[in-house]
Amino acid sequence: MQSDLLSLDEAINKIKSSFQKISNEDIFLKDALGRCLAKPIISKVDNPKYDVSSMDGYAVNYKDFTKAKDSRVKKFKIVGESSAGTPYSKKINPQETVRIFTGAKLPVGSNTVIIQEDIKVLNNGNFIIIDETPKKNQFVRKKGLDFKRNNILFKEGTILKSRHLGSIAMTGQTWLTVSRKPTVSILSTGNEILKVGEQITKDKIPSGNSIMLASMVQEFGGTARILPVVKDNLNDIYEILENALDSDLIITTGGVSVGKYDLIQKALSKFENKIEFWKIAMRPGKPLLFSKINNTPLIGLPGNPVSSGVCSLIFVNIAIRKMLGDISSFPLLENGVLNGNMSKNDKRLDFVRAKSSYNDGVLNVTPFNLQDSSMITNFSRADCLIVRDPFEKSISIGGNVKVLKFPNNI
Repeated sequence: MQSDLLSLDEAINKIKSSFQKISNEDIFLKDALGRCLAKPIISKVDNPKYDVSSMDGYAVNYKDFTKAKDSRVKKFKIVGESSAGTPYSKKINPQETVRIFTGAKLPVGSNTVIIQEDIKVLNNGNFIIIDETPKKNQFVRKKGLDFKRNNILFKEGTILKSRHLGSIAMTGQTWLTVSRKPTVSILSTGNEILKVGEQITKDKIPSGNSIMLASMVQEFGGTARILPVVKDNLNDIYEILENALDSDLIITTGGVSVGKYDLIQKALSKFENKIEFWKIAMRPGKPLLFSKINNTPLIGLPGNPVSSGVCSLIFVNIAIRKMLGDISSFPLLENGVLNGNMSKNDKRLDFVRAKSSYNDGVLNVTPFNLQDSSMITNFSRADCLIVRDPFEKSISIGGNVKVLKFPNNI
């Protein structure tokens, strides 16, 4: 492998070590979906708050069965009713029972529930007959079964999903401390680039990369700020970058190579600038650049849309995760079975666009025949990447491969 090409792992470690956790903010629970906890969720109550019934039936005291000489048939007097939100307020005495419903509080003096299918109500409706001896505490959800007071429910660094919000609501908490969303500015450069929405003219193309990258940033947990499209003019690029230095991260797309119209690195040289790395031993995405300008991190993505997207999926994602304090692992590779054939790989790590399906629970992946990094539609149709190591041998149909599945909405 060429010495000037950084490996993927080396580049990832460089990115991780260059970002710090950002500041926090307090938000309302209903707005917390997808946010990253900056403080753990500690329960202030037990859930449930007290013993409750898990079924509709009758609440009794198990001792009534152990004390009696005939432990099989029992007659109990119905003295009241307990429903969710309207508990029976009195204590039940021996040989007494309370009609109880799912989620209702067990009355004082009871500890066991007989489901309604296992009893016989006498004609007057005031008594029930129980034929079989129950198990103690049957059909009872004990106090604190779900969680107890002072339990840590979710750790700092957890990305909140819908299910988390339901659990947190049960603690009675309505305000959460989360990492604020990092502001990520996105700059597209090139004489041929038009702002999305402008009329397409001869020799011009819309800035699809900026829209794709902005949505990726949003999905990763950041706030995207699309900067004005800049033509291949050094001073204009410098001015736009200077005005974006208040960002937590700047992303550029295009212009990171060394051609006549690749001006990003020249613009960076006008700042207090440190190039952390340039060029990665991966395909697509070789000319990736990572720098700091006046202490603001900048990731320079290639201009080809697939290269830009794959690099964003990995490096921009990791940068945002580090700023949020996200504790989950990434990237996670799954094992899959190849539906196709692939020739021997060269010296670069290869991310092959593919479509996945499941057959009897086994992940199957079919690579697209055309892998040109300009083909954004194939990239859009793909739902995963086959990850191939440098110099990996050829693989035939049915062979095992490593798969990186796209996150939701990517």
